[in-house]
Amino acid sequence: MRNIKIIGAGSIGNHLAHACRQMNWNVNMFDSDNKALKRTKENIYPSRYGKWDNQIKLFNTKNEKQAKYDVVFVGTPPDTHLNLALKELNNKPKILCIEKPLCQPDLQKLQSFVEKKKKIWIKNSCRLRPHSWKICYFS
Repeated sequence: MRNIKIIGAGSIGNHLAHACRQMNWNVNMFDSDNKALKRTKENIYPSRYGKWDNQIKLFNTKNEKQAKYDVVFVGTPPDTHLNLALKELNNKPKILCIEKPLCQPDLQKLQSFVEKKKKIWIKNSCRLRPHSWKICYFS
């Protein structure tokens, strides 16, 4: 069973959570806004997928404890991607997927990210296709 961390409880976070649960993976979703977490559980996810999946665990990033994840998804606004990715690289996830665009047009922090990620495979993706990375990564 894969352990998944999704950062961002907005639209893409819900899509990612649902796709990962379809693979029967453990999903922990994080957001810094408790209202976003509540909206995910009560509105977004149920309206798209019929009902809330109680196997998805919700956490505020302010109360986050260190944990090891197989895959970390960053599905937040673009101006937060690199800061979150740099933080997550410290935890050495097996895979770090960052929603596009990777960074703002000014490319700030991009060089420090590139230097830090040398040993981690990074997938810059706009849609989760679990069947394709099951073939290329988990097989």
